[in-house]
Amino acid sequence: MEENYNTDDFLAKWAGGELSEVEKEAFRKTEDYKYYQAILEGTDILEVPKYDKEKLFEKVQKTKLDEPKVVPLFPKWIYGLAASVAILIGVFFFLNNSIDYETGHGETLVVALPDNSEVILNSKSKLSYKKRNWGVDNRRVSLSGEAFFKVEKGAEFLVETKKGKVKVLGTQFTVNSYAQVFEVICFEGKVKAESQNHTEILTKGKAVRLVNNAFEPFTIGDTNPTWLQNESSFSNAPLTQVIKTLENQFNVIINGETIDTNQRFTGSFTHNNLETALRTVFESMDITFTFENENTIELSKK
Repeated sequence: MEENYNTDDFLAKWAGGELSEVEKEAFRKTEDYKYYQAILEGTDILEVPKYDKEKLFEKVQKTKLDEPKVVPLFPKWIYGLAASVAILIGVFFFLNNSIDYETGHGETLVVALPDNSEVILNSKSKLSYKKRNWGVDNRRVSLSGEAFFKVEKGAEFLVETKKGKVKVLGTQFTVNSYAQVFEVICFEGKVKAESQNHTEILTKGKAVRLVNNAFEPFTIGDTNPTWLQNESSFSNAPLTQVIKTLENQFNVIINGETIDTNQRFTGSFTHNNLETALRTVFESMDITFTFENENTIELSKK
């Protein structure tokens, strides 16, 4: 009759070295032997002060019983196909996800686009674009804040903001889209600015800003944005635009509820010192500024 090698008595005798040579030889020829021998050899690396046959037997039994029996639900080729599909889906979503850039107060950031076009973000600005098919039928970016674009020639390049959009083929220009501001300045080539039902074609030195839902043209003499040299310049700009630029640059809150923020400012301020910048802007306009705390400034008429 065939020996039952899974009984408690037999396994305990085997673990304790109490089997006869005949029993050992018969046991070695079974599949169970390989399994139990592997467990027994694994226990040899443990530092046990005293050999305990009963504990070893309990360990063998527990390991045998606890081992999960895995039954595959699907053929192996199904898993390979699923992995391939997962990779394809991952690549699709990677290419369709937006690539985002953002700057903090007083920061600028240079961004290289896939077609070697370059974008320099001004402080407190965000830029995003999708990499999929870039340069083939898509050169589209979204902007919140202000940025200087150096666009390589190629397919139409589109800058989208909440207040308007800019279309170009290859040129250099800035777009300012802080809060309610929408301003476009062309430094090289030709730019098409659009907002609502208004369209303006700009060439080098020409600029336009949206005021009271209408485009207001103006000219500039600079060859590059002055904020690249740590200075913000304005040409007959609404004071609300100047205040927003001060807040973004110096991380402050400026309260101008008691003054006329629609009045215009022409001039510039440096980014090196907050008080110097405030004096440069407001003293020339007969406006007093008072620090309520470290980050809050109150404006009032002199």
